[in-house]
Amino acid sequence: IAGGRVEYADSALVRAVRHGRVLVVDEADKAPTNVTSVLRTLLDTGSMWLSDGRKIVPPGTVPESDKEIVCHPEFRTIFLANRPGFPFLGNDFYAVMGDLLSCHAVDNPDPASELALLKQYGPDVSEDILLKLIDSFSELRAMSDA
Repeated sequence: IAGGRVEYADSALVRAVRHGRVLVVDEADKAPTNVTSVLRTLLDTGSMWLSDGRKIVPPGTVPESDKEIVCHPEFRTIFLANRPGFPFLGNDFYAVMGDLLSCHAVDNPDPASELALLKQYGPDVSEDILLKLIDSFSELRAMSDA
């Protein structure tokens, strides 16, 4: 809503596709499988129908109408997802999308790095409390990995 009027704006996906930006999808394992299936089609074929009747078409395509959005050749996606199973309980994102993606596991930081990160987010929080947080989360991680 702008100036009391409803205005249409392209989604982050459409803007990223159009301008060759990186689209970051966080918590992809929590997305419904019908959503990941649609994104899979875009990554696999370079095309995707949008709900408003427009269509994203692969790079290099000569658009046949203003309803076609040519995917920029530098469009990229980054999906952030938890590993399948307990304690995250999301969908098995890797089973649906894993063959199209380069998957990289990122471990939790070591305690010294975690302390440095937490100090940046909470510069006024005492180091004693931050260390207790680190110990608590370390214990929780150990329990979930057991």
